[in-house]
Amino acid sequence: MKVKEANKYVRIIILLAALLTVGQGYSQDWAKPVIKNQQRVDLRDLGYPMVNEIPANSSAITSLVTAGNGIIYGGTSGEEAYLFLFDPAINKVRHLGSFPGHSGIHHALVEDRDGNIYVGTGKNMFGDVPLSRWGEGDERLDITLWKDIRKAYSDYQGGHLYCYRPARSNDQVKLAGMECEAEDLGMPLAHNSIYALTTAPAGDELYGLTYPDGHFFIYNIALKKFTDLGEIDPRKVFHGPERAWRTLCRALICDDSGKVYMSGNKGLLRYYDPASGKLVDTELEVPGDYNYLQFYQDYTAVEYFTRDAGGMIYGGTTDGYLFSLDPQKMKLHNLGKARASRRLRCLTAGRDGKIYFMAGERSASWPCQFYTYDPLQGDFENLGILIADRSPYYYWRGQQFDCMTTGLDGTIYLGESERMSHLFLYIPAGDAVK
Repeated sequence: MKVKEANKYVRIIILLAALLTVGQGYSQDWAKPVIKNQQRVDLRDLGYPMVNEIPANSSAITSLVTAGNGIIYGGTSGEEAYLFLFDPAINKVRHLGSFPGHSGIHHALVEDRDGNIYVGTGKNMFGDVPLSRWGEGDERLDITLWKDIRKAYSDYQGGHLYCYRPARSNDQVKLAGMECEAEDLGMPLAHNSIYALTTAPAGDELYGLTYPDGHFFIYNIALKKFTDLGEIDPRKVFHGPERAWRTLCRALICDDSGKVYMSGNKGLLRYYDPASGKLVDTELEVPGDYNYLQFYQDYTAVEYFTRDAGGMIYGGTTDGYLFSLDPQKMKLHNLGKARASRRLRCLTAGRDGKIYFMAGERSASWPCQFYTYDPLQGDFENLGILIADRSPYYYWRGQQFDCMTTGLDGTIYLGESERMSHLFLYIPAGDAVK
């Protein structure tokens, strides 16, 4: 080997050694995590690389649910929608197949009383919507945006509801490109995605929302029948921060009595009453950044819901606020914002009594940060950017998240929603796991 060539390799080795010693304890000194016990944070690939891993451009996790037996099911968005599971018993993610013709599963995974998983499909919400040039003619901006969104969905047949039966299909290994073995139960509304799903306490009915028309529908499992109750909000507003998304409730939740909660017109809370079979308006305003002096008034919407062990409902809004709802007293409390940026993306109730959530916009300047809210103390704790550091084997910083769920053992599962995504795991400290 020539002397000059040998010197080049020596310099490379010295440089690598220097990089490994800088900022001991962390892989990248400029991205120090707030969580000091990094053994409590980890991630999982979505399958086996080059064998049956969900493709990078279809791996954004946009739905998660914890089944009664402790298995975590997830749905993805991108070029094609996929279903997967994480089984804590084997500590691995397993690929369950794709849904050809559909590019999204947005907040639309639920379990029925028999342990079957229902999947609501639609278009990828992160896909581009071609926007018209505004300012020509007399149309308002909101009218122009609505026409653009309707046009983007005009060539989409519509999202379907599927039933996946774990007892029949969980043991079958799926390779890359294979379809999910799920029964197609039909389409609730043409040219619309299924935007959100929840299930009745008895597990015999499913409730859903569609996008972009915002219809509330019921699916009776025994009768295999859809019932459309119409729009939850007749106004079309674009409060943002996503210019190409209509401001519409993005989640549903049931209380113990079977009432189904959502946000609607003027940011007011609504619920479906199974006793009367109707949507009921309330005077409870979802907290947001409202400007009552402007000529055109818009309003926030609910991004995500969760319930704690006592039945208290918690919600996060597109403006980044956390609120609680006591369904028995019908009292809503604004718990505030953890950070200045908009959007509280997802949340879940931990087994330690705390509420875990992600806040931040879908942008490089305002990525998601991880927080907790303690109802007993009434304060927030900033856990920072979620980082899985297993150096020298792997190091990954999660910046975009759109769904969360709590495992039976108290582990918090978070769905990363990037071009190449992972399932993150966070194990709360102390006596959180009970």
